[in-house]
Amino acid sequence: MDNQIIHITMQEADVYAVDYFIRICGFNRSGAKYEKLLKIGMEIKERIKDRIDIKAIVSSFDRDIIHENTAGMNDTVFVCNAFEQIPKDSIQKIYAYILTAGVYELEDTDPILEQLYANIWGTAYVDAGLEVLKNKLRRDLAEDTPVSANVLDSFGPGYYGMDVDQVGNFFQILDGDRIGVKVRNNCLMLPLKSCSGFFIAVDDETKLPNSDCKSCRADHKGCEFCQAKIKR
Repeated sequence: MDNQIIHITMQEADVYAVDYFIRICGFNRSGAKYEKLLKIGMEIKERIKDRIDIKAIVSSFDRDIIHENTAGMNDTVFVCNAFEQIPKDSIQKIYAYILTAGVYELEDTDPILEQLYANIWGTAYVDAGLEVLKNKLRRDLAEDTPVSANVLDSFGPGYYGMDVDQVGNFFQILDGDRIGVKVRNNCLMLPLKSCSGFFIAVDDETKLPNSDCKSCRADHKGCEFCQAKIKR
């Protein structure tokens, strides 16, 4: 899989996106107030449905690209604590991706509540798109290898000690222009409802590092002395 574009329909994403939207907004509580607000939220979804354009560009790599806490892909090096905390022998494949859900900004003259709901729908469709993409990669993996494998949750810049400024690295190994995504010098991706990261497929019960590590902001060289890791 090399710079392969994967399209995700609104119908595929809605399996997750509607529930994400409801939970983000807190509309899973009972009462006429929440029913009314949910109705407004669903009306905004109908209004923006033509903007929902979820797609990803993906390349796959073998586990040999990993050396300790680095992964070298096409002369581009990523540094992330998660790499060295996943047993290399368990890794079947590494997928690098850029995903976008489209443009969700309304006009400045629209009511603030409607702008907010449109923004939340964008977030919900990004998260839903990642879940659908994960399922598609799992099926691709099943066709490609006879070994039973599991695709771990995605992660990227900002997680597991991976610096946010590595966002630009994904655009060196993936052609974001093909799905209409660009990155600025400050690492801001456009459209705003876009993300980049990795999915790692493993052939056993290996899991990503725990939640303490996921939100880690420490220097990547500090893993050896990290109290969260030592306690495990």
